[in-house]
Amino acid sequence: MFEIAAYRSNHNQQLSPQLVWFSSSQLEEIHSATVDVLERAGVRVDHDESLQLLKDAGCLVKDRVAKIPGWLVDEAIRVAPSKINIYNREGLPAMSLEANKTYYGAGSDLPFHLDFESGERRNSVKQDVINAARLIEKLPNFDFSMSYGIPTDVPAAKGDLHQFAAQVQNCSKPIIFTSFDENNLKTIIDMAAAAAGSHEDLRDRPFIILYDEPISPLIHTRDGLAKMFTCLEYGIPVIYTPGVVAGGTCPVTKAGTIVQMNAESISAVVIAQLKKKGSPIIIGGGATPMDMKTTATLYGSPDAVMNYCAMTELSRFYNLPNFTEAGCSNAPLPDAQAGMEAAIGLLMNQLCGANLVHDVGYLDGGKTGSLPFLVMCDDFISAARYVGAGTAVNSDTLGTDTIVEVGPSGHFMAEEHTMKHFRTEIWASTVFNRMMYQNWEEMGSKDTLELAREKTVAILKEGSVNTPAGTVIEKINAML
Repeated sequence: MFEIAAYRSNHNQQLSPQLVWFSSSQLEEIHSATVDVLERAGVRVDHDESLQLLKDAGCLVKDRVAKIPGWLVDEAIRVAPSKINIYNREGLPAMSLEANKTYYGAGSDLPFHLDFESGERRNSVKQDVINAARLIEKLPNFDFSMSYGIPTDVPAAKGDLHQFAAQVQNCSKPIIFTSFDENNLKTIIDMAAAAAGSHEDLRDRPFIILYDEPISPLIHTRDGLAKMFTCLEYGIPVIYTPGVVAGGTCPVTKAGTIVQMNAESISAVVIAQLKKKGSPIIIGGGATPMDMKTTATLYGSPDAVMNYCAMTELSRFYNLPNFTEAGCSNAPLPDAQAGMEAAIGLLMNQLCGANLVHDVGYLDGGKTGSLPFLVMCDDFISAARYVGAGTAVNSDTLGTDTIVEVGPSGHFMAEEHTMKHFRTEIWASTVFNRMMYQNWEEMGSKDTLELAREKTVAILKEGSVNTPAGTVIEKINAML
């Protein structure tokens, strides 16, 4: 006799949960509204070369305002890359920015830090940037680095150079960086080339991405576009995304926020593709509403998270990589509010398939950093990824034979099936409390923040184990 395999006909499997925000008709409506804004209002362009490129391409230009026709928008989207490969400092593949691949990193440029030893809120210093880079290197769920601090103990005009040097010397993961101006940007690119081996190596295997912004509403600055053009000349990918405050610098409605942000990002895509077809541009942005009682920008609020899901679907509609934020909070401390806002944002971004998710670990509405909160967020990301992976349904995971073998009144603790699967089927934390109350008391009654602080100290005591060669560090320090 031969055995006939019991395959199901017309059988479908959903390998992971899916979060769908808009219908195709709604996405088309948002795109149409975006084109209306660009054709009727246009964008102000304070960069002469960009303005001339737009004029030569057929845009109506008057008083530095360019009105961009829909056909030019469609052409720019068509030639912009749908996939951008990012490497690490060692030249190895690290991130593939394409639909539904999600990567996480901290944010940049925080003026204050909660000292992880005293808990005191103080001005950020360069050592905070170094410590954050070393943590991010060791935390497995962080995929890229951002500075996480503005060092106030270095010359102000060179702060961006010191931020980048601190990161590249202490973290091998990809770096998303900011720059004050075009001159400092060129120095940062030279630093990156020194770490990569040469400018040619950096062009072939970029491990850095510039974070660049327009000014809302609808203004492209001279410095912003000059920095974008410099990066494109060196083959460096550019995040060019607005940071709006709904009800302040853009419409208060979520749909209106998305339309204006999209107009600002997509008009930059047009400019970049006119400069050089195939230029690697990443769209999206920071879509925080304004609290009308306090005027605070609301990081981590549910309405902001909804905006990011919407923007992610819009980026898939265009087949372009996107940049969003999560893991951040308006709470001044890593408390219950911070945990709730950070975790919901991270989970929603994971389920909707965002690409680059930054600002993880932000407190105080993007003004204060906390290294132990970064450690806590590493667990939050792990949980979000675990949920995003979905539930495996197959002959092994169904466990039918094991259930039958154990039968009524048995238990599964000693079963081979349990030993085989428990490590992957039960999510494990590194800093959450999961002990019985009495055991928790016996272990010192430590809360999650204290456990995260202890882990922070332990990681930093290990030192940096993946620094560049000494000659590279010498070159970078000389550039400072």
